Amino acid sequence: MLPLSPDLVLTHGDYSLDKVSPDAAGQVTGFIDLGRLGVAARYQDLAICWNCLAEFGELAQLAFVQAYGIAEPDERKLALHLCFEEFF
Repeated sequence: MLPLSPDLVLTHGDYSLDKVSPDAAGQVTGFIDLGRLGVAARYQDLAICWNCLAEFGELAQLAFVQAYGIAEPDERKLALHLCFEEFF
């Protein structure tokens, strides 16, 4: 069964590390490339960023989702949304 329970939020639509604009102190000051901005499933952006953080290791991935407020990421939702991303 697919993990399709609705959990809609405002998403960037293509949230990856190269779309974040930090200041000198490392604080996020903005985002670029907002062409896919809109209401979508929470895991749409989380999955894309999770995938980008893989090069830094699992601890970086877990720190990201935990800072977001998710204690344990849903692996099925991550996989599903990464598959969806292949269509774009």
